[in-house]
Amino acid sequence: MRHRPTQRTRTRTRYSVDVPGAGCIFLVVSFLLTLMVTPESAQAEGSRVISTRPGPSAEVVDGVPLIPTTRNQRSKCQTFADHLKKSVPCPGLLPDPIPVSPTSAAMLCPGDYGAIGEGSCGPAGIELSGNVFELSQSNFQVPRGYVGVSIGTYNGSVPETSIAGGPLGHFTFIAGTDLPLYLRQVRAKNAPPVPAYCLPLKSPRAIRIHGALAKLYECADSSDGRGGLELYMGHDLLVWNDSGITCEVSFHGHSQVNINLDVAEANATVLVVPRKR
Repeated sequence: MRHRPTQRTRTRTRYSVDVPGAGCIFLVVSFLLTLMVTPESAQAEGSRVISTRPGPSAEVVDGVPLIPTTRNQRSKCQTFADHLKKSVPCPGLLPDPIPVSPTSAAMLCPGDYGAIGEGSCGPAGIELSGNVFELSQSNFQVPRGYVGVSIGTYNGSVPETSIAGGPLGHFTFIAGTDLPLYLRQVRAKNAPPVPAYCLPLKSPRAIRIHGALAKLYECADSSDGRGGLELYMGHDLLVWNDSGITCEVSFHGHSQVNINLDVAEANATVLVVPRKR
């Protein structure tokens, strides 16, 4: 179940203004023009990060808080859009990281502050590699009993702990035009944009993200020698297409909670348009 923060009721004060007929028409037209934002006019604003969809508000999904991305994180999406010269999907919400400073991170997660990987802490790590945008967020706030990263041992899987001592969560967002090659490391025609160790997962109902049909995958806990990027091992993965860009979100751990989080993250994505040169 998805829980949303309680919204306060706002009281609006009504104002009455007498305006002659012609003046009234002018004011109405002027007001409507201020509401019209096209990609072309948005691009003219230069360094601002412009989205064609409104940014989402913070929410809590099954006890896991999701918060709006920062200006710096959105700027990386702008760089990606400028590189591809087309609109690109960008995360609108991210899991809320466990508070840690660069100084304390040197002890809690040495060398992994703001990096990409399951052991990272602090802000999400972001990398741009050719036509691929990759984001990784670990050590975020989760409730007790959350199914996250685990370690394989001779006696089975043991839950990994976060820097706060609770369950360790790991989230990824990847978007691009070369994902079959990037993730599967093959150039086969019609190859799925996922590693070979990820298999389709049936959903009782069709999942649509911004109108596009999405597909669920369950990724094995090991690559089993089948190759491909190991980033998704143990993840529940959701894949869809947005404006010609393949998008993927995933959480480590096999549970309905992580599938719900996948859908929430996907629905929260926004489109960032490239700036004119």
